[in-house]
Amino acid sequence: AKDPYIGTTFDHRYKIERLLGEGGMGYVYLARHKVIDKRVAVKVLRAELARDREIFERFVQEARAASSIGNPHIVDISDFGDLPDGSTYFVMEYLEGVSLAQLIDSPNELPMDRICHIALQLSAGLAAAHEAGIIHRDLKPDNVFVVARGSDPNFVKILDFGIAKVSTSTTTKLTRAGAVFGTPHYMSPEQAAGAPIDHRTDIYSLGVMLYELVSRQLPFNADNFMGILTQHMYKAPVPIRALVGGPDCPPGLEAVILKCLSKKPESRYQTMSELHEDLERVKGGGVPGAVAEMMARSGGFNVPHDYFKTSKVIVPATPPSPPRSPWPRYVWVAGAAAAVGIVTAIFVIGASGSASHNAAAPPKPTVSEAATARPAPEPPPVQKTVVALAAVPETAVGYRNGVELKLPASIDVEQGQTVTIDIRAEGYVPSTVVLDGTEQSKLVKLVEVDDKGGPRVRPGGGRPPSTSPTTRTPKGSDVRDPWADQHPNQKK
Repeated sequence: AKDPYIGTTFDHRYKIERLLGEGGMGYVYLARHKVIDKRVAVKVLRAELARDREIFERFVQEARAASSIGNPHIVDISDFGDLPDGSTYFVMEYLEGVSLAQLIDSPNELPMDRICHIALQLSAGLAAAHEAGIIHRDLKPDNVFVVARGSDPNFVKILDFGIAKVSTSTTTKLTRAGAVFGTPHYMSPEQAAGAPIDHRTDIYSLGVMLYELVSRQLPFNADNFMGILTQHMYKAPVPIRALVGGPDCPPGLEAVILKCLSKKPESRYQTMSELHEDLERVKGGGVPGAVAEMMARSGGFNVPHDYFKTSKVIVPATPPSPPRSPWPRYVWVAGAAAAVGIVTAIFVIGASGSASHNAAAPPKPTVSEAATARPAPEPPPVQKTVVALAAVPETAVGYRNGVELKLPASIDVEQGQTVTIDIRAEGYVPSTVVLDGTEQSKLVKLVEVDDKGGPRVRPGGGRPPSTSPTTRTPKGSDVRDPWADQHPNQKK
């Protein structure tokens, strides 16, 4: 059947040229503004859905949410209107590029620096949305476009705020519509469980997308809707570097992604800005804060033995050097031959001088000649080891020379030196740890204080364990039911 909108003009301004795509809520058309001859995309809500007030409000909210953020990485919405058949539409910028889903499905290899570049733009755009009080709630590769913009061929645009939640709202609306149009593969555990959500649900969804972008596979998959949601709630993701035939993922980037995928919202990055800062460290070749935290958790996260001693960069470690001219090498060889000749002559003259007292002594080299002959060697670079330091409880704060240090943290320790960190938390006995660089990671567990100000004694009469426990928490503790305490009546 012929599309009723193609060839028509909306509000005497937008001539509809062709269909670009369709979804559960409506259609997206390529149109052209009749006056300024500019190509735009027009999203039309289905007429039968426009009569549903809840869905209509969601459609209007998408336009308002996206247009209010004002960030270059959020699709720009410029107009809104109604049609004679009862439908509603809004106008947004037309994007020529590929979706993130198409990039993931492409057989072409995605370099890590390109992945980091895309991830940084996603976190920047979503940070702006969160600062405006808007949570996307439906992040997925189909809702992210990569276009050419200026000199950047990988400029990111985030689309489809259709089930976005305005965090300042006192009531949670659009639950039914969100359940119909949501995407289970990218839902956070709390969203899958129907629990209250906040901006950290987007951090989890972004972690799923980055996992898929790096590994080309989803962290959780099943044959049915509920199977996928159950995995989000209870199953730990397979570390990217442990995947069979998986990519050569930098440990720092893997740690960032796994922190995003923490089951409990409080264990993830608390803001998109924090995630953005860690991604900047990864791209710059530094050690992100997520490494220390993931090493401190149970679950077996580890890094190569030389990870903290070598500069980790995304580009190849030994890029090919440009061809060098042979001329400096010839000069060096000639200089070496001349030096050998001079030393030989000095020995010959010295020998003849000892045989005859009348022979003239060889002239001593001047200071400038000696300096030229033997340049002072440069001092060797100071060797440093980066130690990942974390503490329990999560509220613990470190102090280095009286300066507050947010934990977990990466501490530079020079060879042969020590670094002293005081760790404190309200309601716990302070502790001091001395780092000497012999350990790559250090976890300090503070002892809780009782009502009398002393260390809390356990029911058995024994004292709490020291800050260096000999037993580890069993693997998988991070994937126990995170909502068990919220529904005490449902326990068996």
